[in-house]
Amino acid sequence: MQPLLEAIDTTRSAVGPDFPIAVKLNSSDQLQGGFNTEDALTVVAALDRSSVDLIDISGGTYFPGAKSASDGTGRGPYFLEFAKRARAVTTKPLMLTGGFKTRAQAEDAVASGAIDIVGLARALVLEPSLPDLWKAGRTPDPLFPRFSDAPEGGITAWYTMRLTEIGTDRETSAFGDLEQAIKNYKVRDKLRTKVWLRHFAE
Repeated sequence: MQPLLEAIDTTRSAVGPDFPIAVKLNSSDQLQGGFNTEDALTVVAALDRSSVDLIDISGGTYFPGAKSASDGTGRGPYFLEFAKRARAVTTKPLMLTGGFKTRAQAEDAVASGAIDIVGLARALVLEPSLPDLWKAGRTPDPLFPRFSDAPEGGITAWYTMRLTEIGTDRETSAFGDLEQAIKNYKVRDKLRTKVWLRHFAE
């Protein structure tokens, strides 16, 4: 927590009082013995006393052994219950990211008073213009693909590679093959690992 607070203070000194600063905070890293919800609430309370302008609540990690945020949380937003607890210890604007699949879910979360802003992740991968389309009332909720017997990490790999396609203007309207996405993801990670080792190993 201390490095985070110091980073906020240093950033605030550099950008001045009117520049917005946001922090994305795990509600839990989903690791046994790791950063848990009580830890996160302590950090939220400390952020309330800082100059930060927005706290974006999410969760999980790619570290081996971490559970997927989508496991066992039903079909709604993943961290809404934590956001309700966080609301009790801060007056800062709260954003919640993870698990929003429908406009009704987004509207209900804001109407509950627990959060002020909805963060969209996978829904934007499927429809990058979704906020504008929802605002105009011109579209149904995005159609999420269903994958049967997906291996661990497979669905995350699929969304990651589709996001990569969007970033390079190569996406298509067709949902790609899950196994191919996993292969592409592994190839990409091997290349990134080589770059990382060149810069940081030794």
